[in-house]
Amino acid sequence: MTFDEALIHLGIEKYTDRIWRSNSHGELFHLQQYCKLAEIFKDDATAKLWFLPWFEAVVEMAEESWDRPESVFQHIGKILYKSI
Repeated sequence: MTFDEALIHLGIEKYTDRIWRSNSHGELFHLQQYCKLAEIFKDDATAKLWFLPWFEAVVEMAEESWDRPESVFQHIGKILYKSI
């Protein structure tokens, strides 16, 4: 699954540019987590029902309270793991 396909599968394709450009050092390792999440959720019909609202709530929280909110996209996997 490509990165673009993963974001479509997760329902977060409108965040593609923000996710891609979130690392101030230009590193792209964080993109792999989205492919892995899409792979994990590929057979879960309910994933799209909760993932997008959860994702957008996390992004909004970061925008309101983080010094560098764009970095939230690098930590989605870790934040998800801590929230379950």
